[in-house]
Amino acid sequence: MNLRPKPVRGALLLAAVACLGWGLSLESPASRTAARAWVFTPAWEPGAGLPGEPPAVPRVTPVAPEPLPPCLEPVRTQVIRPRTREWKSIIVHHSAGIRGNAEEIGRLHREERGWDGLGYHFVIGNGNGAPLGGVEVGYRWLDQSHGAHAGTEEHNQFGIGICVVGNYEEAEFPEEAYVSLRELTSWLARRYAISPDRILPHSAVRPDPTACPGRNFPLERLRRDVEEDLRK
Repeated sequence: MNLRPKPVRGALLLAAVACLGWGLSLESPASRTAARAWVFTPAWEPGAGLPGEPPAVPRVTPVAPEPLPPCLEPVRTQVIRPRTREWKSIIVHHSAGIRGNAEEIGRLHREERGWDGLGYHFVIGNGNGAPLGGVEVGYRWLDQSHGAHAGTEEHNQFGIGICVVGNYEEAEFPEEAYVSLRELTSWLARRYAISPDRILPHSAVRPDPTACPGRNFPLERLRRDVEEDLRK
């Protein structure tokens, strides 16, 4: 015989339905907490922005600029090139004239020698036609192409040609030009793993006799100084 009043049974039924709807029926407090944590865990990666928002800008670590000696800072964007050629030596020349610059020497190479332009990769001025110690970058360096300066295929293909304006068979080598030559040569030697004994005068590689870059060119001093720079 059922003695429970019908209104009480109805209230209990409504309470049970409410408990089920709110997830409070027969679950323990711990299981309810875990379930809710799972339900509300964000479905996006940290830093990606909220759903519907544009993703956050990725953090980029800045790259320090490649260190350059003072003489190369004015031509930084020209001198730092992709390493597409295996440079093996550095060959130093003089222009044998008392004045000049990269443009004038390049015109002479086109008109008198039939080349497509300046045969060297770099030209260093002597103050007469170009700033004293100023470094000019030739198109062959910009293109990382072979030179037309050495007189042999190997040294044209894999030798970096540097011409210092002036005639150093007769004149003394200007100290300002030497400082730039040292800085340029040391930077190239470090970057391309060229040993100091591979710094060569033109006279050492050309098959035909030549005095270039002149008897006053300080070859041994340059090799010693570059070796010292490479230890730093």
